[in-house]
Parts: sequence; C-alpha cells; structure tokens
Amino acid sequence: MKPILGRRKHLIWTPLQIKIFVLVVSLFSMVFALTLLSIYNAAYNQAERQFLSRLNVGRNVFLNELANAKSQLDLNVETVSKDWALRSAIGQGEDEESIRTILFNFGSRIDADIALVLDKKFKLISQYGGQDSQVAQALGRELSDEQKHQAWITMMGEQPFLVSAEPIRAPGVIGWLIMGKKLNLSLFERIKSLISLDINLTVVSDNQALLPLSTIDNDELLNDAIRNASLMLPDENRAIEFQTVDTHDTVLLPFVLFEDNRRQFVVVLQDSIQTWLNTLRQFMLELLPFFAVGLLLAVIGSYYIARSITRPVGRLLDAAKLVASGKYSDAIQVSEKSELGELALEFGNMQQAVMQREQKIKDQAEEIRQTNKAKYQIEIVQKEQELAKSANEAKNRFLANVSHEIRTPLNSIIGYTQVLDDSQASVQEKQQATRAINSSGQYLLNIINDVLDLSKIEAGKIHLQNIDTCTVSLLNEVQSYMRRFAEEKSLQFNLQLHFPLPHYINTDPTRLKQILLNLCNNAIKFTDQGQVELQVYFDSYKRRLIFVVSDSGVGMSEEQQLRLFTAFSQGSSAINRKYGGTGLGLYISKQLIEIMGGHIKVTSQEGEGSQFAVYLPWSEARNKAMLTSQKEADDIAQQYQHNDLKIPRLSGHILCVDDNQDNLQLVAYLLRKTGVKISLASSGIEALELAKRHNFELVLMDMQMPDMDGLETTRRLLSSGIQCPILMLTANVDSESIKQVMQAGATGHFGKPIKTEAFYAKLSELMDLRTHNPIEHQTSQPSSEFERLIEDYKASFGTKISDIQSAVEQQNWNEVQQLMHKLKGSAGSYGFDRISELAKQVEDNLTQQQSEDATASLTQLIELMRDTRAEKR
Repeated sequence: MKPILGRRKHLIWTPLQIKIFVLVVSLFSMVFALTLLSIYNAAYNQAERQFLSRLNVGRNVFLNELANAKSQLDLNVETVSKDWALRSAIGQGEDEESIRTILFNFGSRIDADIALVLDKKFKLISQYGGQDSQVAQALGRELSDEQKHQAWITMMGEQPFLVSAEPIRAPGVIGWLIMGKKLNLSLFERIKSLISLDINLTVVSDNQALLPLSTIDNDELLNDAIRNASLMLPDENRAIEFQTVDTHDTVLLPFVLFEDNRRQFVVVLQDSIQTWLNTLRQFMLELLPFFAVGLLLAVIGSYYIARSITRPVGRLLDAAKLVASGKYSDAIQVSEKSELGELALEFGNMQQAVMQREQKIKDQAEEIRQTNKAKYQIEIVQKEQELAKSANEAKNRFLANVSHEIRTPLNSIIGYTQVLDDSQASVQEKQQATRAINSSGQYLLNIINDVLDLSKIEAGKIHLQNIDTCTVSLLNEVQSYMRRFAEEKSLQFNLQLHFPLPHYINTDPTRLKQILLNLCNNAIKFTDQGQVELQVYFDSYKRRLIFVVSDSGVGMSEEQQLRLFTAFSQGSSAINRKYGGTGLGLYISKQLIEIMGGHIKVTSQEGEGSQFAVYLPWSEARNKAMLTSQKEADDIAQQYQHNDLKIPRLSGHILCVDDNQDNLQLVAYLLRKTGVKISLASSGIEALELAKRHNFELVLMDMQMPDMDGLETTRRLLSSGIQCPILMLTANVDSESIKQVMQAGATGHFGKPIKTEAFYAKLSELMDLRTHNPIEHQTSQPSSEFERLIEDYKASFGTKISDIQSAVEQQNWNEVQQLMHKLKGSAGSYGFDRISELAKQVEDNLTQQQSEDATASLTQLIELMRDTRAEKR
C-alpha cells in the first residue's frame, strides 16, 4: 500500500489534546487538593480528640470533687442524726427554739447553711437558715426514696444547695434531719484551678434553662449558647460530645450533675480554641507553597502526556476519514512501539477486511431482498387462510349451537303434541303439555328473532322507530318479565331509579326493551344465587340515559371479556355446555346500542359477578316533565297497570292465620275469588287445633302474633306432621327476618302490604291450577264486597286511634310498636299507603328509641286516620 500518511505536525492544540491536558491537570490538582484536605482533616481530628480528652478529664475531676463534698456532707449529717441530745429533744417533744439551738451548734460546726428537722410524716418541727416555711415544704416534697439516704442538689430561690438527709432513730424512726450547703463560686473556682476549664451550672425545668453560677463573665450570646447546650443533652447510650460555638471560638461540654422529677442540674465545661485555630491556620499557610509547586509540575507533565497520545491518534483519525469516504488503499504510518502502534497495524488489516466484506454484503443484501419478498407473499396467503378458517369455524359453531337450541324445543313440541292426541291422557297432563308447547314456541320465536336481527344488522337494514315513550312504563314491563324469570331461580330482581328522570323519552321502545331484556336475561342466566339489579340514571350534563345491569353471578376473566361481544361466540365452550344459548344476545345488543348512538361498557371479575353499563343519548320528548321521587314513579306505574286483573281458579283447602282481623278479612276476600275452601284462625293455638281436624293444601301464616308467633306455630305444625307448604305473610322484609322464616321451616316469605297480582302469582305457584284459563276481574270497578271491606276497615280507625292514644298515655311504647306493625301491613294492603308509611316511620323511631320523633309522627298519623275515616268513598 502507498504510505501517504506520515508524521503530523501542528497537533499541539487539537480539541482532543486540550481535553486530555485539562483531564490530567484536573487529576493532579485533585490529588494535591485531597492530600492537603487530608492533612488538614487529620490535624483537626487530632485537635478535636485532644479537646475531648481534656474536657472529659475536667468532667471527671469535677465529679470527683463534688462527690467528695457530697460524701463529707453525708458523713456529717449521719453523725448529727445520731447525736443523743438531738434525739432526746425530738423524742421528748421539746420546744422548737431548743431544737433550733442544737441545729445551729451542729450547723456552725460543719459549715451548713441550712438545717431542718421533720417528723416521720415529713412535717417541719424546726429549722435554721432559710427561715421560710416554703423551703421546708419544698424539701419535704423532694424527699424521695432514693434521696432519703443520699445527697442531692436543689434550688432555694435562685441559689443552688447541696443537701443530705438522714433518719433520726430512737430506736425507730422519729423524724428526719436535712442539712445543706450552698454551691458557690468558691467551690467552682477551686475546681477550675485544678482543671483549667471554666465551669457553668444551669438548672433545666419545663424546657427552660437558668444560669445561676459561672466562673467566667460571658456575654449574653454565649450564655444563650450555654443554656441551649443544657437543653440538648445527648442520650444516655450515646458517646459524650462537645459542642462548638463558632462565634466565640469556644467549646462546651454539658453533662448532668443531678436530676429529679422536676428539674435537671447541668454542668457545662467551657474552653477557648482560639490558640489552636491560629496554630492550624499558620500550618495551612506553610503548606500552600508546596501545593503551588505540585500544581506547576502537574501542568508541565500533562502537556507532554497529552502530546504523546494525540499525535498518533490524529493520524488514526485521518485514516478513518479516508476509510469512511471509501478509500481503502491509503496506508497509515505510526512509528510508536506502544499500543497505538499495534492499533495502527490492526487498522490497516481492517481496511483490507472491510473492502472484502463490503462486496460480500452487497451480494448477500440482494439475495436477502429476493428471499424476503417471497416470504412476505407466503405470509399474506397464510394469514388470509387462517382468517377464513377462523370465520368458518365460528359460523360452524354458531350453526351447531343454533341447531342444538332449535332441536331441543322442537323435540319438546313434537313430544307434547303426541300427548294432546292421546285420548288416554288426563286433563292435567294435557294442560302441562299445552304450557310446555307454549314455552317451547316462545323460546323458538326468540331464537328466530335473534337470527333475523343478526341478518338485518349485517345487511344494515335495522331501522329505528322512535316515538315518545313513558320511561316508567317501559322499565316496569322489563321488571315484571324479569322478576318472574328470577323467581324461578330463587333470585332477587331489583329495579332502582335514580332521580331526576325524564317522564318521557323519544326512542324506539321495542329495541330499548330488547336491549334491557337481553342484558337482564343474560345476568339471571349466569347467576345461581344472590340478586340481579337494574339501575337507571339521567346525566343532564352529557344529556344521556345510563342503564346499569349488575349481578352476583359467575363473572368473567379478561380473556372472556375480549370476545364477549363477538358474533357466534360465548365466554367459553364450558359456558355453552352448561348454560346453552346461541351467543348472539350480547352481540345484537351491542350493535343495537351503537345504532341508537350509544355504547356499552362491561366490568367483571371472575367469581364476583359482572356489570353492564349502557349509555344512550337522550332525545327530548314533547312532554318535558321530570320525575323527582319514587312516589311519582309509583303513581305513573299504577296508571299504566292493566285494568284487568287475572285471578287464577284454584282448588284445595287453605288455612289463613293472622291475629289482625283486617288482614284476615282481606286475605279471605282475595282467596274466595280463586274458588278455594278457607279456614281462618286468629292465633297460633287456634291454627294448631284446625290443623288436627283438617287436611290443608296451603297455610298462610302471619309472622308476628301474641302468645305464639308465626315462627313457633310453623315449627309446631311441621313437627305435628303437616306436609303442605307454609307461606309466611309479614311486613318485616329485611334479610334477617327472611332468614328466621326459612330457619323455622316455612316454604317461603311474602311481604306486606299485599300486592294482589303478586299474591295471586304466588298462590298459583304453590297450588295446583284447576284450569288453565283464569277468571278476569275489573280492578277499575271494585266489587261491592271489597268496597264493604274497605268501609269496615275505615270504620275501625276509631277503635285503633283509641288504642294508640291509650298506649301513649300509659307510656307503653312496646304496645304502640305492636299496633304500628299491624297498621303498617293492613293499611297498605287496603290501599292506604300514606297511613302505612307513617306507621312504619313510627315503628322505626321506636326501634331506635326516638320517642320524641315517634310522638310527632303519631300526631300526623292520627290526624290522617281521622280525615280518612270522615271521607266519603
């Protein structure tokens, strides 16, 4: 190769050389600075240890000196307490002045500043020095179990005292001797001469520190620092630390001298560090010339190091630029025998290798391009085949499901048709066959409607027929249909309206009802226990209606939710085998919702149930009224109820048990219309007697009765061998009451006030139907018998009011509560809903022991009953 790259010149200040130069200078400077800092830090730490050692020695000397003073005082006080004259004077009860003279003699002998004698109950007998009763009382309070036998320190006024106490025995304890010496500057000055440290004594109480004694006249700022040091003592487990006051070049060492439950006596040793700081500064100034020389040498060495690296690197850079431009034939010369020389040699070898590989890569790239083109075309064909296969499998599954779902009811229809043709079949068997054929036909019709709707949706031929529709009427139809379906599975179905709601909405009622029925039906199908709930909201801000269907069923996994709204698909094959269905319901519902301009959301957790929320835009109807309460909704629902009430024709003998004659007569009236035989009992005992004499097909039992309630009566009837169903009639519809009913062995529970249509439906469920066709009764024109029952019930209000007032006057609230429970059920059954509501309100108030609220509601109730009684029907 042609060597065209020789030695480069003028490479002194290239960017790379500048960077290397700065880096090396920085490293050398950092090393020198760290060395200087280490020297300073070592000197500082050594001085700090010396100061700490000096302060600790001073602390130990101070404590030893004070301990000697304490020991001397304790010894003197012990000697005085054993003096015969003192014990004799106290034992013989001599006057206070005599005892004070004895104390004065001893106090003068041992240089005590204060002496006190207390009786064994710590009351003052005599004292000298500090002639103040408060001083004696204070020392008596401070005489703790530990301090009774040792010296301690206390404050008298603003003067600290070293105090000691000893019991006076003759031979038992007849009193206490307390003697004390002032802690003054003379003692501190003597200790200061030993340790060459200034001494400060502070008293800490209630987070405040006083400075009564000090061997040095400090300014106020330093005194504040001393007081703060006394307040911030280290924990007992931590090593002793001194504190530095930078503003005064002073170090402080605080430690606790003595403490009780009210205050601490803290000694703060003080020393100046000014001399040491001056020495340290002089030492650092002497090191600076050495640092400057080292820095100069670092600059010079960095220049030569940078130059030796950058020159060969510059040649390598030129060669790299040539290679980058496609010139592989030019060689590079680097004479260094170091790693850079080896790098230059390998760079030349790389040039040859790159030139050979470049041509090889070009050949391979063309080959790969041709191969990828063929693979891409194959993948497209495979994906199209997979999609076609997946769609075909989905349709096959759908056809298999539909075939199965159609054949099942068809087999039932064909089989029961043969029963109808059989002349030997009984009337009951033919009635059962007729009902089965009707049910199977309805099921087939639903499947066909789903398939037709699917075809219309796929063809885009679904047309909405929007009309003004009563919201409550539509929702009640859904509730009526779904409630029967839910009761077949022993589930609860609840409709909850969240007000305000529009009275009318402009929508396609058929499609909206179809959506809600599909969602509710789906929820009931996949729920084995618990409840299904339909909630309705109105979002005035976004002008939309929200329908939420929630259940406590099996729930769904995230994977099942992904294919939930896919045509011909269900959550899983196991679900299809267990619950059946075509898998079209939710798909059709979603498509209809989107056609109506809305959307649907689902939230579910496996094993905990599901929730479907439908959001539909609100189209305002001509009637723009809004419903604001449940009462308004109930009134509208009453208007839209069918005028014809279907009364089933039943056979058998029914026993009705209720202590309330109003309820008893109403139930008897309703039962007579069905054609059954009736026996009435006003107590549990009477019911048991009738059960012995007659065979009943059904027992209607009131839950709350005097003497023997419905639960106990039920248990006794069952234990006597009765086999017929027992239906509990009660105004208590809470879960706990229902649980008690089922535990007693009753077949079921029916709430008061009695709703006629639901009551007849329950009777039909529990009794055998005599004929398929029901009797029809015009509820808009009540019979004369029912009119008479209502008038009799209104006439009984006078007696009921008297009973209520009598119980209130006697403050017999239990009796009032029982009367309210009976009135709540009977009034609602006869159509007096407001009276029933007030009775329930009074009953709830009494249950919560709110007698004042109950009295106010009773006043409204009695006035309403009087007004109702006076009305002409």
